[in-house]
Amino acid sequence: MSKYDSLKVLKKTKARIDHICENCARLIAAGESYYSLELSGRVHYPGFHRKAFCGECHGKFGEELLNMK
Repeated sequence: MSKYDSLKVLKKTKARIDHICENCARLIAAGESYYSLELSGRVHYPGFHRKAFCGECHGKFGEELLNMK
């Protein structure tokens, strides 16, 4: 458990480049909407990795994706 766990949010974003879903490994093409794992507020954490999730995984798992390792 990290001290930043309470600040994690999923933000709907439109892809500018291709991404791979962290959960199902599906290709998210440029122009598609996806959900990005980000930190809310003005927190700067250099070791934080923003993960990308496709719309299908967000629909199935929702907020459970926030706790995914």
